[in-house]
Amino acid sequence: MIKVLKTGINVSKVIQQLKKYPQDWDHQKNLKDSQSLVDRGFDDLPVSALQLIIGGVKHKDDFVGDSEINIKTPAYAHHSEIRKIIRKQFKNAEIHRCGFLSLPVDEIVGAHIDEGTYYLSRNRYHLSILGRYQYFCGKETVIVEPGTLLWFNNKLPHGTVNIGDETRITFVFDIPHTYLCMHVYTC
Repeated sequence: MIKVLKTGINVSKVIQQLKKYPQDWDHQKNLKDSQSLVDRGFDDLPVSALQLIIGGVKHKDDFVGDSEINIKTPAYAHHSEIRKIIRKQFKNAEIHRCGFLSLPVDEIVGAHIDEGTYYLSRNRYHLSILGRYQYFCGKETVIVEPGTLLWFNNKLPHGTVNIGDETRITFVFDIPHTYLCMHVYTC
């Protein structure tokens, strides 16, 4: 299930900050007590990450998907414009794990499900920053343009295809279910 929440969000200041701090991409590979995409077995994916809040583990063998630990990365301070947009769209919401993901032209992130107890109490969103992509979740598909905010059920198989003519960048973020119960939907 996919739900487009808003389109036409101005992300130009977010793009300016991304250009200002290119060194922030993939910095989490060097952080202690975290697991990057590579660490989690996704080293064959063409995805690059700029994570602002990452999951942490207490022990080397722990699975980050079962951890409630959230750690702000050094890049968090550099990317205030994305946080302003999220605060405007989700008043008083606590943002948990979040970051930018890039995907080169014609590349695919195949169907997967976000696994672990961490995801049982959170909703996942995308805010498209750059590029055009096709997003699928379950049996639904949507074409996503820059400035589109969407929610999807990350407990169903989901993935994406970059169908544009430039690298796709999207901001992926998690907000606790309780936010929706209090502010958007009736539980």
